[in-house]
Order: sequence, then structure tokens, then C-alpha cells
Amino acid sequence: MRICYLIPGCGVSGGIAVICQHTERLQARGHEVYLIVDGRLGDMSWFPGQSVPVLPLADYPEAVDILIASSWSTAARVPLLPAKRHGYFVQSDETRFHPPGSGWEHITRLSYVIPFNYLTEARWIRTWLQTNFGHKAALVPNGLDASIFYPCEPLAPRGRRPRILLEGAIGLPYKGMYEAFAAVKEIDAEIWCVSSFGKPDPAWRCDRFFSSVPMDQMRAIYSSCDLLLKLSRVEGFFGPPMEMMACGGAVVVGRVTGYDEYIVDGENALVVDPLDIPAARAAVQRLLEDTALRERLIANGRATAARWTWEASIDRLEQALQGFLAEPSRALSAQQRAVAESVAYFYGELRGEPMLPKPRAIPSNIHLAADPTELLVGRLRKQAWFRVLARWLVRGYQQWRSLVKAG
Repeated sequence: MRICYLIPGCGVSGGIAVICQHTERLQARGHEVYLIVDGRLGDMSWFPGQSVPVLPLADYPEAVDILIASSWSTAARVPLLPAKRHGYFVQSDETRFHPPGSGWEHITRLSYVIPFNYLTEARWIRTWLQTNFGHKAALVPNGLDASIFYPCEPLAPRGRRPRILLEGAIGLPYKGMYEAFAAVKEIDAEIWCVSSFGKPDPAWRCDRFFSSVPMDQMRAIYSSCDLLLKLSRVEGFFGPPMEMMACGGAVVVGRVTGYDEYIVDGENALVVDPLDIPAARAAVQRLLEDTALRERLIANGRATAARWTWEASIDRLEQALQGFLAEPSRALSAQQRAVAESVAYFYGELRGEPMLPKPRAIPSNIHLAADPTELLVGRLRKQAWFRVLARWLVRGYQQWRSLVKAG
């Protein structure tokens, strides 16, 4: 199969990393795979062994079997590009990325109305798509790449104090980094932080900061720390807690959508309300003080990570894609394409960059039906005497308004 994933950019991202796992492994199975960038091309060497061709939108290949949207910002573009089947790999309810009631929230929700061939990484997203939009999505769970995440030599020897890792994009409030820093503020520990977007506030206590870390360097950071605290409020199937488990660390997470795909409170992690800072602080302190509990969670976490293999997930992905091609009903109809074009039109309006071709100019000898008054005013505007009369009337009105105010 010739398969393309449309991605919004090339920067370090958990969502893009998952797509790279899809594309690299599909390519290894003999499929012709491309990453198409709807934006600026960039360096993707942050993903270990990245070898799938990365193309700009202008070089979109011919005879594509399946084209897959990877996010809300690419979903509007995908139906406009030629392919036998159009898919949408949904990694979260991305309406939550935007302010409630905003145009961006609404246009993101409309992306789920388009009748794509749906794929998703989490059971809760599959249920959400079925319940809210009537889509039956193929489930392709995320895996853990054991060749990337495993215990290794720490970046710095551990000292007397324990070391706590906070991970998440600081510039995105829903990643909960403010709450995480507040939770560890009074704990006697060394604080490390990893962020792909944004830096710690100078008022926050941070002993070591890492920005946009390549994936194959993350295991050294995980292996340097005793505990990961992650208080995201929006996730799909979040990878860092499982990565920390694979590297031999303990985990405290917020109760966020997707946490229960593999986390069991008290078995392989501790789970708290992501906005309850005192509860998060107490959970971290408990793990630091209770050695037996910490060691039990670490052992169970390693066993959890070992069960989530990428090969099993790619088996599911390959079967789903072959199924999409096998069923004639999986192709977009003319009516469905029209819906997709309307979504693309309004998305382009919001971002100030049209996604659809400009309409052809209407020949001067063709007159469209219009309100008779508008046609009359339009003709009068072309007359010099009418423009003079209009200016005289406006001046007279302004003088009259001045006299009324003065009186």
C-alpha cells in the first residue's frame, strides 16, 4: 500500500512520535510510506532512526492508497487531496486544546463530523467517537519501544536528596506544569524538568531544565530520576508515564482521560486529581517515604511496560488499513466531500489562509440575481451627481446633529 500521514509540523511532539512509530514500522513491512508536512519542513532527527521520506505538501505523491489526518489542524486538508481512502487518526478530543466557545473549538469539533475512516489509540476515544459522532473507529493502541526506553546510566550521580522529574509543555496550560511545580515546591528533593514548549517561570524551583529533548536521550533523564509527576488535564494515551516505568522509575499522575488505558491506582502508579495540588504533594511524599510501596509500583510498572508492544499494535493498524481499501463504502461520496470542503473553507477563514482554490471570476456579461435595491444603489454610486448629493446630505445631517446637541 502507498500510505501518507499528513502532519502539522516536524517539531518534537508525543503525537508525532506515535505517528513515526506507525510509519517506520509500516515501511519495514514493505509498504510505501510518506510523511507529508502541512507547514514548514524541519529536522526530524529527534525521532531515533527516522527514515520515512518527509515531503512538503507541494510534493504530494500520486496514486496514494490511504491518506491519514493526524490532528484537527490537518483534518480539513485531507479530503481535498486525492487518495483512494481518507483516514483520521484521532489521538484525543482536541476541542479541549482551545478556549471554550471559541471559533477554534467549533472548527475542531466539525473535523469529527467528516466521515473519514477512523483510527484511534485509546478505548475512551473510540467510545467518544461512537457516542458523539456515530463513527466506528479501529483501535490501534500505542506501544512502548523497548529499544528506546530502558534503564541506563544516569546523567548525574544521585545524591542524598531524591530527584523528581516534571514533564510537559509549559506553554500549554492544560499540561498542568504550574500545578506540578506548585506540588513539589516544599518537598526536599532535586527538581528536573523537561518541556518541548516553554520554560519554567523564574519563581519556580527547578534544578535542571531540558528543552525539546530527542527521544533517544530521554531514557538517561528518566533513569536519573526517582519519580515522575505528571498532572496533565488533557491527554489521549499519554506515553511519558509508561516510558518512566520502562526506565525503572515510580509514577504519580493526574486522573486524566486515557490514564486508565494502562495505569491502575496503587498497583503501578498513584493517581490524584490533576488540580488537587495538596493531594499531588502528599502522593509524591508518600512514595519518597514508603520504600516498599515505591519498589512494588516500580516492579509492576516494568511489567506493564513490557506488555505494551508496538508489533501487536502495527498488526492491528495494517489490518485496519487493508479493511478500509477492501470495502467500497469506505470511499468519500460526493456529498461527504462537499461537507469536508465546507469545513475546510471555514478553517481557512479562521486562520486567514484559504485552503480551497479561489473561485473563478464572474464574466462581466453575467449578472447574478440580487436585491433590486442593491442593484439600484450600485448603479447610482457610479454617477457623479449622486456622489455630490450624498456628500451634501451627510454634511447637512452633521450640522443638524451639532445644533441639536448645542440646544
